[in-house]
Amino acid sequence: MTRPGAASSLSAPSSFSLRRYQSDISSHSHDFAQLVIPLDGPLEIEVQGQGRRLAPGFACVIAPGERHDYAADPALSFLVQESHWLPEALGERPFILLDEPQRHYLAFLHQMVRQGRHVVGMEQIWLNLLAQGQGMGPTLAPRMTRVQRHIEAHLAEPLGNERLASVACLGQSQFKHAFRQQFGMSASHYIRGRRMALARTLLSHTQLPIGEVASRCGYRDQGAFAERFLAETGLTPSRWRQQNGPQP
Repeated sequence: MTRPGAASSLSAPSSFSLRRYQSDISSHSHDFAQLVIPLDGPLEIEVQGQGRRLAPGFACVIAPGERHDYAADPALSFLVQESHWLPEALGERPFILLDEPQRHYLAFLHQMVRQGRHVVGMEQIWLNLLAQGQGMGPTLAPRMTRVQRHIEAHLAEPLGNERLASVACLGQSQFKHAFRQQFGMSASHYIRGRRMALARTLLSHTQLPIGEVASRCGYRDQGAFAERFLAETGLTPSRWRQQNGPQP
């Protein structure tokens, strides 16, 4: 859903924002997909003919062109994602119960959006995480499923298009096209997002030296890792650990 009063014809990038809504019922549609996630209270919403009092712990997926009615207490806040791309079949299920990994990643997204930060690929990673958590992972082509599993198992190693195309049994140009079609981004962006997600997890939940974290995330040079982490999150690895890591 767009901001109350916004024109339904607006197009939207794949982006997140924090929003509040009005207590009076509003109704509209738009030509891009939207996810609405309550953060601190419920949203009354009807989409695809299904009405729901959407509470925190759930997400609502609104497919492009789908008309929806909604209302909420103006004091409540919602994380909203607008995107021109959805994983296949995700839009067929308007209401999603978030599992533990999704709630964990949602907390990260909320923090990043609230602080005005952005990690390349975090929008697409979130969409894929939702799809896989709902048992929709098999909608990926078998070749791309093999590639995805290979990436997750080998984040510490070089992962170029030549190697991944070989895993998929495709030529490089075919692989690049197929990967972007399935994941909504290039393989390099997807891998970088997964490596940065792993880095944040290791920094937050372990006391591994930063050099070891860099190595496990595919960076042979700690300086290059720190530079990329700073560009992605706005914080150095050591500062991220100070703010989010385990207490000594």
